[in-house]
Amino acid sequence: MKQQLIIIAAATAAGILAVTSVPQSYAQYGADSIGTATQEQLLRCEELEIDRNQCNDVTILAKERLLYAQKTTYGNNPDGSGTPYFKGIETFTVIGVLGAIFGGVAGAFYMMGRKGKQVPV
Repeated sequence: MKQQLIIIAAATAAGILAVTSVPQSYAQYGADSIGTATQEQLLRCEELEIDRNQCNDVTILAKERLLYAQKTTYGNNPDGSGTPYFKGIETFTVIGVLGAIFGGVAGAFYMMGRKGKQVPV
């Protein structure tokens, strides 16, 4: 009994030590990174019409992504982003092949189940 209590106490202490000694990462939220946009970022924010107070890598990338999506949707790519992976007959072919595969497996299990012997209860 005494050994069990020692083991439980040691495991509890090890668990508490492991939880409390894990260093936290504040790389994204550190005070040094707030308000330190580079000159290149500020120029890019002016081009993209982003407010100077919101100028950082994340807002620049988000705005560029938005502009690119609008350009491909309304510009060069007539299908836009929502184009289905399969079109027309390809869809029916894929569904037919998958139906044949799963149907064959289900049929095999059904036939194997029919071959089993009935056990009287």
